[in-house]
Amino acid sequence: MTNKNRFAALFFVLLTLSAIASCTHLISSASIINSAIFVSDSGQQIQAIYRNNDTVTLIFVDDSREILDLAVSASGARYVAGTHEWWEHQGEASYSVDDKQIFTGKRQH
Repeated sequence: MTNKNRFAALFFVLLTLSAIASCTHLISSASIINSAIFVSDSGQQIQAIYRNNDTVTLIFVDDSREILDLAVSASGARYVAGTHEWWEHQGEASYSVDDKQIFTGKRQH
């Protein structure tokens, strides 16, 4: 391996570690400002944890998690990550992937 290739590999590793460290810091330093469980008519549940860094963490029944970022919305709160979208408005929420609605539910009180 040439010095140029070693440098490029080391640079890539350091860049990756730096990105991971900064993401971990953002997640760990963000405070929870609200949390809710949404339930569909069929009984499916999604927990939404809203943080003060303009993100929502969705926790699904299988304990998988997804973090979405706040996006522009005419009304309600809309969060996106790629083609995944969480939209909450007046106690109802929907979760879509690739513009296909996967979940619709009401906030549990």
